[in-house]
Amino acid sequence: MWSQSVLTYATVDQLFEPQSLFHDYSDVLHITATSTLRSGITMYMAEDNRLITAPILTFAQILSMVGCDISKSNSYDTWPWYSSKTQLKQYTLISQVLREINEENTHENPKIYNAVTKNKDVLLRTLRMFIEAGETSKTVKQKLGQSVVYEERLALKVWEKLEQDDTYKAFENWGRQLQASNTKNIENMFIKIFCDLLYQDSERQSANILPIAGDMEEGQLFTVASKLARKYISNKRIVLHGFYFITPIQQRIIDALQAAGFEIIHLINYQHEYKKVFEVVDVFLEKEQNKFMPVSKRRPFLNKIAQKFLYICEGNFELDLTDMPDKYLEFNHMYQFKQYIQNEMRSEKEVHDFIISPRAREVRSQVEDMGTLRQLTLKDYPIGQFLLDLHSLSITTFNEETEQFIDREELSVDILMRIFSLGYIHVQDISSRYLVRDLSKLRERLVGKVSFAEWKQEIMSIMKEKQLLEEALTPDNVKVTDDNEVYIYKNRILSYYDITFENLERIYEVLKAIEKLYEDIFSSESTIQVKDYVIRLVEHLNEEIIPKIEIEEEINVAQELLRVFEDMGNSDFDNFDRQDLIQGLRFFLSEELANNDNSLFGESLIDSKIVSLQDGDILPFIENQSVHLAFLDNKALPLSQNLVTWPFNSNSMDILYKKAPEHQGQYIHFIQRRKIYDAAITKYLLYVIMLNASSIKFSIVTNLGSEHGLKRSFYLDLLDLTEASEKAKENADVHALSGIDYEEVEIEVNKPKVTPLVEFTRKYCKKRMVLSYMLQKTPSFETNYHHRYIYEKLISQLNYFTNNKQGNLSKEDIRALVSSMYPHWSDTKKRILAERGEGWNYQTGELLINGIRFADNLKQLHLFGKEVTESNQFANAGSHCKYCPFQDRCHESEFSRDE
Repeated sequence: MWSQSVLTYATVDQLFEPQSLFHDYSDVLHITATSTLRSGITMYMAEDNRLITAPILTFAQILSMVGCDISKSNSYDTWPWYSSKTQLKQYTLISQVLREINEENTHENPKIYNAVTKNKDVLLRTLRMFIEAGETSKTVKQKLGQSVVYEERLALKVWEKLEQDDTYKAFENWGRQLQASNTKNIENMFIKIFCDLLYQDSERQSANILPIAGDMEEGQLFTVASKLARKYISNKRIVLHGFYFITPIQQRIIDALQAAGFEIIHLINYQHEYKKVFEVVDVFLEKEQNKFMPVSKRRPFLNKIAQKFLYICEGNFELDLTDMPDKYLEFNHMYQFKQYIQNEMRSEKEVHDFIISPRAREVRSQVEDMGTLRQLTLKDYPIGQFLLDLHSLSITTFNEETEQFIDREELSVDILMRIFSLGYIHVQDISSRYLVRDLSKLRERLVGKVSFAEWKQEIMSIMKEKQLLEEALTPDNVKVTDDNEVYIYKNRILSYYDITFENLERIYEVLKAIEKLYEDIFSSESTIQVKDYVIRLVEHLNEEIIPKIEIEEEINVAQELLRVFEDMGNSDFDNFDRQDLIQGLRFFLSEELANNDNSLFGESLIDSKIVSLQDGDILPFIENQSVHLAFLDNKALPLSQNLVTWPFNSNSMDILYKKAPEHQGQYIHFIQRRKIYDAAITKYLLYVIMLNASSIKFSIVTNLGSEHGLKRSFYLDLLDLTEASEKAKENADVHALSGIDYEEVEIEVNKPKVTPLVEFTRKYCKKRMVLSYMLQKTPSFETNYHHRYIYEKLISQLNYFTNNKQGNLSKEDIRALVSSMYPHWSDTKKRILAERGEGWNYQTGELLINGIRFADNLKQLHLFGKEVTESNQFANAGSHCKYCPFQDRCHESEFSRDE
């Protein structure tokens, strides 16, 4: 290991002081650890602070050369290591190898084999991480010896096959060229990088490269790139910015540069007095071996919160911040957080909060609609999502008893509702999007049914049941009208009967059309030939889908989609395993994979409204920026490095970690360092984010997704911040932006008749009444939770009529009648609920409609629970909310169901 110089600074302004040591390195090549850090530096220099005159690259650009032929400066590279194309090739290879292993052998442990097949993405990440660390299947076998367990042997077999693939050979070839201590190879690598930068003006500007006069042809561009590369590597000095931890692949490249004679200078935010916060820098930049030099001797000025954070991490609690109210906000659920952020965005502040969070990736989709524009790919457009959803209806599972792979259908209500809602299927001249609401009413009957045959059979059963029930319920001498229909067909209180026969038939026909497209996509073989697949799919799109698209923009997107399929048919991929076809489609629609995570190497969320903690390294370079550190709960911090090494167990990893330093060119112990220093990395990032903030606030959301009762993180407890006032939490002081004009538009609606039931509902909750009036023709419930109560109520009502109105139904008859409306429930469940219903004390009145008396029993079926006191509030929140069919779309309800 070669020694390196480490320049340290406490605040950015120290770099620009006249006596700063940093001035000596202004004209050498600079490389930042992340793209966000480079953005911060270039933004800071835009304010007439142009201290760095040389190009500023990101390490992501260096990594883009991994797997490329750097013995030549103008070669075409087929399998760059970090490209989605390469990772897709390797992912599909794993599927192929696992199928081959299954065909060749009986399994020592089918359960473990099944676990490996289900977690191919995790296996691939582990193998790639080992390969980047300089390991091979052979070296790992030798180190582990006889201690290898079954799942590790499977991984090693896959690894051996991977080492025969072109993607691995390209990586190995790059590694040999890099480590040849050949300055020419390194020069070629930088020429390729500069060529890519010069092609785009925005990339050139980001890299701090001055404009080049006039338009240039490709040959001239290559000449300029060559001159730039030679100029800035001739002095053999490189400054690395912001490497507070180092990965195996980064260290391999740094070592290769030093072996070729380059001097490496690290530049890092650091203060030697605070060992706890800067521990991670001491470890990864090896303070015991390398010389640390501050660029300035001037004492830095820190804001109060950053200063307190440094103190408390060192165990010093003397600094008391008493004049900083409303710094900590606690939201009950995501809606409150979004409302706060939206109010802040509508304010007339010149600079809005920079929102940063350890949960950025998790919550991004929920907050990015708030003023965020992002570049769309084909998978983001409706027709792309339509195709991805169709492909997701096929899954491959491994049967542990027969030890065979099974390719089968896997329908779900949520996916089919999305497919319906996109409207690309038409039946009887009606788009499927108009059937989405009715399809959702069938959810309880369709959950658990996974094949087209099961769905079609269930819909036919519902139609037959509905017909029999409503024929029996229709009175002989009473005309059915809009006024009395709701009191006649009480079966419709169960949502799956609250659909017209016409729409049930349409849903059935749409399902058949989707099945036809599904069969066109998937052949009966486990291996899908790409060219044949493209021909079948394009033919169906041209005949059935595209002719029915009416919006011009969507037509243009569809035409672009067809061009992409042409590229797919002519690509390097001859076939896909059936289970990987959706991954292949996603790649060709967006050039990315669902399981890609290259965030450490430049896949930044900086263009999103909320960014990840790693992107916080931009903040020390942004002046007058207010910061909102969000979702800092006890499960989000410390920030996990997510370094899963499965299927290699902890004992095996300990052996590999211990033996790595003994072998030159092996770096797997750097993985161990990152895992050990999770908390240290978190502390360092939090400090860097706080360092230069003009204003800072912290928040958590206590109920987020499936996680409930979240508490604030340990770090916020240490800061001892008082929870903000309700006024601050509501962001009540903001002023809406002026100048918005509204136009009054009259629309015609078919008003449903206000029934007595609507009046009863108003007393419970005015909001529920409005939603019932607008969204439901008849009272209807969709969930199993509500259907249980309806079952009991129907039993009790029929008992009452039999005992008090001269009915002739026996107890068994009543049970059989009610049970016939619940054919999907078990006999045990129905028996238990019937017994409970028979214990209810029920009475009913009568209702006169157009001179005819009807039993007024809908109130008891529709409004469960105890009587509710009428409130003046529009939304009358209370324990009765859990019985409301609209609870899931009501922000005021905070009462959970006891399901």
